[in-house]
Amino acid sequence: MTKVNFEESFEIYLFTESGPENNFSKLNEFLSFLKYNRGNLPCKFSYVSRGDCLIPELTLNENILMDFSPNSLTAGREFQFQDFLKDQPNRDLEKLYQKIGVPHELPQHSDSQMRKLSSLIKSLISEGQFIFLEEPEKDLDEECISLFINCLKDHISRNKQNVFIFSHHLNLWMPHIQQRVKREKDFSFSTEKISKNWAWVKEKDRFYAPLKNDFSPPQELFFQFPKKIAGKKSAA
Repeated sequence: MTKVNFEESFEIYLFTESGPENNFSKLNEFLSFLKYNRGNLPCKFSYVSRGDCLIPELTLNENILMDFSPNSLTAGREFQFQDFLKDQPNRDLEKLYQKIGVPHELPQHSDSQMRKLSSLIKSLISEGQFIFLEEPEKDLDEECISLFINCLKDHISRNKQNVFIFSHHLNLWMPHIQQRVKREKDFSFSTEKISKNWAWVKEKDRFYAPLKNDFSPPQELFFQFPKKIAGKKSAA
């Protein structure tokens, strides 16, 4: 099968699962996919699990700034981060950060959405070759999901990174991804190119699906004629 060259294009890849949902991490699946296509592991990447991946002893802001590389050693890292957000051509990252209402609180004192946003923002500002996200939509409301997807697309175009997502929510991610990753029976991997009009093609295929050629009537409509009963012979 054709292998992927991650240096030729920078896209969003979606891992899906046809079986029942489970809570097992897909990190090993992602690493196997990289090894199958590259073979030169290890590599540097950002990873956000289904949870929040935060250090409980640090505030939300301190967790985010751990992977932020400031341009100057004189100015405070937090002030430089605020300037970094304001300088972004796409302001959605700043809007997403503002959704963290208590950035200077410990993770245990904030809700699940703020913790998840902190992890996702942290993954977008860290330096690496890849980003792997497990169910990034988990614990987010619709507005935050929309902001994050916009941030993700802008990040890919400006930073030339490939992003890998595992999610069961196909209707959410299929309009935004470029490749879908499939695990084959021989444990190799294949990728399927996803067109921009995926939703329309899906509905068209369902509408024009060929009819089955089985025109036999339902079993409950079958009936049998009663067997012919021999008449009694008349007396002589």
